[in-house]
Amino acid sequence: MKLRGGLVGLGNIALKGHLPAYRSSAAETGMEIVAACDIAPAAGEICARELPGARLYGSPEEMIDAERLDFADVCSPPNTHAAAVGAFASAGVHVLCEKPLADRLDTALAIDAAVRAGTVVFVPCHQYRYSPLWATVASVIADGRIGRVTLAQFNVYRTEADTGSPSGNPAWRTDRGTSGGGILADTGAHYLYLVQIFFGLPATVHADLKNLRHTGYPVEDTALVTLGYGHTAVQINLTWAADARANSIVITGTGGNLRYDGARLLLTSDGATGELPMPDISDKGQYVAWYASLLGEFAARIRAKNHGHDLLGESLNVMRLLDACYRSGRERRTLEFS
Repeated sequence: MKLRGGLVGLGNIALKGHLPAYRSSAAETGMEIVAACDIAPAAGEICARELPGARLYGSPEEMIDAERLDFADVCSPPNTHAAAVGAFASAGVHVLCEKPLADRLDTALAIDAAVRAGTVVFVPCHQYRYSPLWATVASVIADGRIGRVTLAQFNVYRTEADTGSPSGNPAWRTDRGTSGGGILADTGAHYLYLVQIFFGLPATVHADLKNLRHTGYPVEDTALVTLGYGHTAVQINLTWAADARANSIVITGTGGNLRYDGARLLLTSDGATGELPMPDISDKGQYVAWYASLLGEFAARIRAKNHGHDLLGESLNVMRLLDACYRSGRERRTLEFS
């Protein structure tokens, strides 16, 4: 059975991530984008080039009225998610939605209510869970190869905020009203669902938010986050103020450690160290395969009529953690999290 979809937003993430994933996985998923929605001046030209035969609309509501859709893929900025997801959920259209769930916690709660009120499958674009690196990290932690984790540190270095499509709002990531925040809301959202997978939800949250290089940004260019889990501490250090793009990980436990420098993943367990070959996760060229796996799960849930809210809950908890981090940064104190 073919699954007919509508794409909301024809920006960079749709063109460089989602559409290549649809093409590469079409035989397995049976998913096809038959319509698109975007109001940018160049949307018609982009749609004709990237989606020949697909019809272009000015709003999700227009697309719902005119098309018979099985699913919608929301790739527009976070401040548009509530209206789009709400419209599709009320129409019985299954939804894939880019992260973070919304620009603010209150609008995320509205999305949660809309999805739960409808009988639809909802999957957030938490594509890192399909990365070989993060799947291996989760496995090593879960099976106890490094004992009980005492300290985990995740470092993300970037030189500036990624720009959006020039045909739309290229600076939307640094517009708080559109994005909800800076690097913490943008890249940090990924790490806030990963820590849920690895460790569950924290007991405490502390965040230090700064502008170290891009003082003209109205949002933070650096976020230093510490999550407390009793006898385990997790640090997430994110910056747009670095001299080069890089990622690194250090996870140490009572029986060993995991270290990743962007090229090599080293596991020390029971006194012996070995390398687990891994690609560079900062290479965005790999993202298409992760998105393809994400689409496979979305299609499988649709066909199985799996309307469970596990991933919806995960994405809402990302928003709760983001909200706590921003409050901690404003109030300059550690907050209890529940």
